[in-house]
Amino acid sequence: MKKYYLLLCLFLTIQSVIAQKANLTGTVKDSLTNSVISYASIGILDNSNNVVDGMITNESGKFSFHNLGSGKYFLSIKFIGYNQKLVPIEIPNQKSLDLGTILISPSKNVLEQVTVTGNIASQQHSSDRQTYQASQYKNAVGGTALDVVKNLPSASVDANGNISMRGNSGIIVLINGKPSFLDPATILSQIAANDVTEVEYITSPTAQFDPDGKGGIINLKTRKSSTNGFAWTLNLQGGLPSIDDYDNLESQKRFGGDIAFQFKKDKLELNGSANYLRNDNAGFRDGDVNTIIGDRQTFFPSQGERSFDKYNFGVRLNAGYEFTDKHSVNLGLLASRKFQDRIADIYYNNRTIQRSTGEEISRTNYFNPNLQNKQGEFYLLDFSYLYKINKSHSLQLGAIYEFANIYGSTRNANIENQNDTIQFTHNTYTNPLHGLRLSIQHQWKLANADILTGYQLRNDRQKGNFEYYATENGNGKLELVPEFTGKLNATNRVHSLFTQYDRKFERTQLSLGLRYEYYERDVLLLNTNQEFPYSIHQLYPTFNLMHDLGSGYSWKVAASRRVQRNNNFELNPIPEREHSETLEQGDPELLPEFITNVETGFVKKLKAGSLFMNAYYQHSKNPIQRVNSVYADTILHRVFTNADYSSRIGVELGGEGKPLSWLKVNGGVNLYNFKISGKVLDYLETRNNQDLVYSLNAGIQADLSKNWSTGLQVNYLSERPTVQGYDSRFLTPHFNLSKGFMNGAITAQLQWQFIELGNWGVNEQRITTSAEDFYTTTNYIYEKNVFLINLNFNLHKLNQILKLPKSEFGEKEF
Repeated sequence: MKKYYLLLCLFLTIQSVIAQKANLTGTVKDSLTNSVISYASIGILDNSNNVVDGMITNESGKFSFHNLGSGKYFLSIKFIGYNQKLVPIEIPNQKSLDLGTILISPSKNVLEQVTVTGNIASQQHSSDRQTYQASQYKNAVGGTALDVVKNLPSASVDANGNISMRGNSGIIVLINGKPSFLDPATILSQIAANDVTEVEYITSPTAQFDPDGKGGIINLKTRKSSTNGFAWTLNLQGGLPSIDDYDNLESQKRFGGDIAFQFKKDKLELNGSANYLRNDNAGFRDGDVNTIIGDRQTFFPSQGERSFDKYNFGVRLNAGYEFTDKHSVNLGLLASRKFQDRIADIYYNNRTIQRSTGEEISRTNYFNPNLQNKQGEFYLLDFSYLYKINKSHSLQLGAIYEFANIYGSTRNANIENQNDTIQFTHNTYTNPLHGLRLSIQHQWKLANADILTGYQLRNDRQKGNFEYYATENGNGKLELVPEFTGKLNATNRVHSLFTQYDRKFERTQLSLGLRYEYYERDVLLLNTNQEFPYSIHQLYPTFNLMHDLGSGYSWKVAASRRVQRNNNFELNPIPEREHSETLEQGDPELLPEFITNVETGFVKKLKAGSLFMNAYYQHSKNPIQRVNSVYADTILHRVFTNADYSSRIGVELGGEGKPLSWLKVNGGVNLYNFKISGKVLDYLETRNNQDLVYSLNAGIQADLSKNWSTGLQVNYLSERPTVQGYDSRFLTPHFNLSKGFMNGAITAQLQWQFIELGNWGVNEQRITTSAEDFYTTTNYIYEKNVFLINLNFNLHKLNQILKLPKSEFGEKEF
């Protein structure tokens, strides 16, 4: 109660001490077509024609000035190809003035083509989020959105593509503000990097957002058109042969392409993209395991190929139409397919001894060929309708339907003496997902504030069928093994009510929110008729404040409560034989993880860039961990479980800038102390582990003469503690070299990924866990020194260049 009282006092103090001044708003449109004019220059002039304030209109043609003193002014509106307009205005004392729609007329002298060159800030900061321009990360060209995200100051991506923000793996991904039920790596790999314009990292989401994900929210913004007409871009990519393929059986294939378009015609806006990417990776695996059962200790070190054949392709379409000033709709579609073959052909040297005497009991060598296949088709359809009731009230309805057809298989064998198959297993599964989200939201605009209230429904269900076939000695017919076979129905439903109050003062932004959720899930095993229901009521408060300190400095503070819900994979109790030494299994009685976040920070705007520093604290109850135990002498049982608690206290530093006119730099460091504690499975002792963890993302980009540019980006993640051990550090440096042709209409780029010029351990990750009866460590070594060539075509600009008339004789004489 004391915390809420202090927050209320803080709110009332700010509200009372900051002076109230007037606001001025309006919308600029074309006088002939009535279409909005984006990025028009708006200036406020006093009676002496001195500029009092200025800005540009947003994508919707809207402008908004705050904290104006009362008096008489002139509003100046300028835009290329239009006549300048001066509007006399009189602002009353401490009141808001909405000028409504202001029409400007096209000038008679219209230029055929205008080229405008400007710099957009690569990073921007507000009370709840950090915004990054995707174009600053040149090493992501030709890749996917995952390649963009991994460069964010607080982000890290490990060897398996798992994303973490500030050390948290629980991330929610939005595409243009629309959520998905898919895991972050899957959804990010379906979007082409060239189609992404901005990435927002929402560190402390407000009440209108789902509280899911302890690491916050990543929102991708894709390309849109700001002016009437067509715009097209095309990108082609090809990979050079591997430098070192670790003697893998198959050669690696790397090629792809993507195309994107934007079209705008008055009240209609269309944009979309299509992409295909084949990105195989060679690899090697080096492991060492030993288990203890009674007086027997078994050692089975291993080495062998671990490579990936993978491709994905997708199509994205979005349409928006404004029927009137009051009614508008938006319709979006995302369809994609993902394929992955993971080959793990491993050679084992098995040796068993009697612990009490050290005497060797047995020794054998065997080969474990293993092929794991994962596939899926993914479809997402979203619809939204906006009704502007009047200047103060608006209503928005939304619906998102998602279907994912997920399936795969694992083939696993143990072969002795090169040709004696002593065991062969075949896992197959189908696990389709249906998801639906519904929302209704009301916005009430006050003089200097907004009140947002709404209801959201989230419902998803999966019906999985998991079959396990095995044969001993490799000669008999494959037979179904009931112990590892079953059907699973999993449903999740969330009802949410929220209210949010956003207030803008002269130099302060404040947001207060409260979200109520009723969450229920049910896991049903059809083969045993076991049911595992779970339900809970929870409140999720949010608080965000940002204050302009002057001289380019801003201060922010935020607090929120969040939840990391269990996904259906973690809840699935049907065992899966992933490969010879591992049996994986979920727990249908896992508890959600509840998280409390607090952060504060400073932002400094520079003449050509910005710097920021954030300090944060996070406490998690029931943190979800994947742990091991002994299943058999040569098999580890890998399961999901809850630890008791974990905590992070850390600081992040970052920024971007231009120390020279031709040189850009960006970077970020995240440093935190991580502690985790809890009992694991049936082990009696409480496990405690803690360590200092840090990550570094830094880049430099140089624009050279004659349209050449080059850059270097480095991503580093230090060793991290887990409840049973640690994950090793992970390093990935990348280099790019680009050349522009035909005034930037064509750009060629060479990428050198995973640079390894010695023995740095680039693109390698070691995972180690242990307990009183086992020890396991495995080093995953992925392909290094990968070379890619990209060709990017701005088809709209290229078409304009090719159409321009050319005077051969006149140019010669000139």
